[in-house]
Amino acid sequence: MNPLNRSWRNWAPGYGGHGGDRRSNEWLKVSVNNLDVTSRLMPADGPPQVYARPLIPVLLAFMGGITMGLYWPGLPGVFLGVSFALLSCIFFVWKGRKVRLLPLVLFLLLGYWSLQGWIAPHLPANHVSRFIDDHPWHIIGRLDDRPQCMPDRTRFTLKVESLTRKQMCYPVTGAIRVTVRGTVDHLRSGDRIACLAKLKELRNFNNPGGFNYRRYMAFRGIRASAYLSKKEFLVRLHAAGTGRLHEALQRAREAVSSLIERVPPQDARGLLKALIIGDRSEISPETREVFNRAGISHLLAISGLHIGMVATLAFFAFRYLLARSQRMLLAARVTRGAALMSGLPVLFYGLLAGMSPPTQRAVIMVMAFLVAVLLEREHDTINTLAFAALAILIISPTALFGISFQLSFVAVFAILYMLKKLPFVLKLRRGPLTVLKRLALFLLVSAAAILGTLPITLYYFNQTSLIGLFTNCLLVPLVGFLVVPLGLLAVLILPVAATGSLWIMKMALAVMQGGLSLAALFSKCPFAAVKTVTPSFLEIGLYYGLAWTLFNLRHSRLAKATLLGIALVALADGAYWAEQRFGNHDLRTTFIDVGQGNAALLELPGGPCVLVDGGGFYDNRFDVGARIVAPLLWHKKIATVETLVLSHPNSDHLNGLLFIARHFHVQTVWMNREDVPNEQYQDFLDIISEKDIRIMGLEELSRPQTINGVRFQVLYPPRDFLERKTQDRWRTPNNNSLVLKVAFDKVSFLLPGDIEAEAEKELTALAGRTLESNVLLAPHHGSKSSSTPGFLNFVDADIAVISAGWKNMFGFPHCTIQKRYESMGCQIFRTDHGGAITITTDGTHLRVKPFLSGRVQLCPSRA
Repeated sequence: MNPLNRSWRNWAPGYGGHGGDRRSNEWLKVSVNNLDVTSRLMPADGPPQVYARPLIPVLLAFMGGITMGLYWPGLPGVFLGVSFALLSCIFFVWKGRKVRLLPLVLFLLLGYWSLQGWIAPHLPANHVSRFIDDHPWHIIGRLDDRPQCMPDRTRFTLKVESLTRKQMCYPVTGAIRVTVRGTVDHLRSGDRIACLAKLKELRNFNNPGGFNYRRYMAFRGIRASAYLSKKEFLVRLHAAGTGRLHEALQRAREAVSSLIERVPPQDARGLLKALIIGDRSEISPETREVFNRAGISHLLAISGLHIGMVATLAFFAFRYLLARSQRMLLAARVTRGAALMSGLPVLFYGLLAGMSPPTQRAVIMVMAFLVAVLLEREHDTINTLAFAALAILIISPTALFGISFQLSFVAVFAILYMLKKLPFVLKLRRGPLTVLKRLALFLLVSAAAILGTLPITLYYFNQTSLIGLFTNCLLVPLVGFLVVPLGLLAVLILPVAATGSLWIMKMALAVMQGGLSLAALFSKCPFAAVKTVTPSFLEIGLYYGLAWTLFNLRHSRLAKATLLGIALVALADGAYWAEQRFGNHDLRTTFIDVGQGNAALLELPGGPCVLVDGGGFYDNRFDVGARIVAPLLWHKKIATVETLVLSHPNSDHLNGLLFIARHFHVQTVWMNREDVPNEQYQDFLDIISEKDIRIMGLEELSRPQTINGVRFQVLYPPRDFLERKTQDRWRTPNNNSLVLKVAFDKVSFLLPGDIEAEAEKELTALAGRTLESNVLLAPHHGSKSSSTPGFLNFVDADIAVISAGWKNMFGFPHCTIQKRYESMGCQIFRTDHGGAITITTDGTHLRVKPFLSGRVQLCPSRA
């Protein structure tokens, strides 16, 4: 007699709406061979087990040690501390005594120690970074990763083997970042190449709130860079000699890429490559902005969401198939068998996507959850999450500072914690899961992920989507359960049915194109997204502390006391920033480190802000406004810049202003209205028109403007300079720069743009002693064609600020000009040496603070 024909009380794991765990006490309905079997599952081993979570404090201790290692590197005696803590733990365990705090101390020290090799490594004498100079090297090495091909350049990491110059060959170690102008599409990971280039030191734009690019590259083992202006300077010596698995994966990726390219060109093709093989090089900036505003930018990078959805689909598919087998049901191996088999598509997807660091972390996290199911500990989800995070950090401690690691684990933790703490979630999960219940749970999961990662999103991206909950509900299932599965199905059948694979890929592309159209439609809403200032670490901690207190307020006295403390600290923090922004009575001028260019932020008494120029690169490929100026403003809690001043429309002064004009609620632009045939200048005028920003030209600016006690006076060019351009050939855009004098009580600043000798001569004749100022921004970045003795005598400055790029190609500032300033008794501050230079004055005294030194210097003035 078939044992399944009678009611039975033994458990049947792996089947039913709630996972079929032996500890559940739910009703389970099983249908096998058209037989309905209903059984109330009783606990097989007594009362439900409550799992302890020992890994959570261990993980927090390890993370704390890594963080300490970042901010306080090089502390002595760490190795001895690790050894002592380890031996003490072994001794107490051997004696049978309880060990509580000592393991936490051990992991704290281990976390600190693990980061020191990245922060303060002992580089060998033949490390490539020790050969950086101003002369080209013949470089030979192997590609360490897949080249990133962009429309105008190619970038890759090169493990250097040797450097040669003047018939002297030096064997070296270490990796460099190589950028080649143009597209080089024949290179593969592992190729051995030779190139001719200068080695350059990795540098930051040193400003408050700026991105630490040098540390970012150091965490990837890269400590130098090289730039090839022509791809002819690069030669592939021989192709990669990698293993069979690597070659097979490379061929598979190329085949999939070719398959996607056979589909008619559409905007979604780049998205499909990103989702299937992890290649995001074809995603346009416009598409990225659409996804950012719609709150679905996380879909563009293969992460825990994508890997988790593949695992979920695979798990349910394998569980359904295994449940067809009576033998598997009787052996109670359905759930564990499905978990074991689900690891294969997860690994396949990760390998196909290139196993980038974010993908590796996602695979480890998902595999940890599958192992938990295999070991029948799937209810201990938070401990499993802690185990996955700890494993990743032990392998790569620098992952803690990666955006993908932070977003992935915080999102999953927020989902697990919120769904556990909300009482009505348990009611939703009781009984059969109807469509409405599933929709409600999906909304809760999306809300938990969005709210859980909100401070991190604001810290890194300064933008939050107000429609993210809605768009995620539409596009996450579309991408996760349709586009990615269809794409992977097309990949699987490609070797045996190329035509069928192409049609399936076309279906995936059509679905993706529909999703992109929806995202573009929603992103056009005026309220779709808002830009925000950067939260401080304290404010991020207050947010998560508030979340914890609200979830535990009814059950914990500590939560009530914590809530009061959070409220007091939040009020103090708000009062501090209100005082900094709107209660200050000083004039603060920050000469921003924008590389080879000019940008000066003036924070006036009472809060109004004026930005004079914005820096920029010639083709705006690197957006200085978005990457350098805006982060500094957001760091200072500045969301509105009332006035922009454009000295002249050259790219190194103009291009950074475009982003500011679009996103910082600008009211007025001061400019000389000189028209130039420049694409960025026309874009600037279009933004001004679109945002209805008022332009003030020389006619209005010839009269002094006073804002909150600060007097602005435009001294140059003459009002009729446009008519005189045809006669005076020296009236170039540089020589037509607005020359702005800013005076606050007895202290004044002179910002002369890029005027040169001819303009300086005319300016001194027009303005005379009005030029006299305490602080002078060196004209034209300290070039030899400016800063003439006659001009400097009229200005008679106490402080000269030189804004120039580090080792720039123009040689600014010229050594003779620097000596000229020194001979006149000027104290010189340079942005390429000291980073951003902040000068604060109360109208009488001057305080100068270079960003890199962090020391405030009191400077004498004639005031």
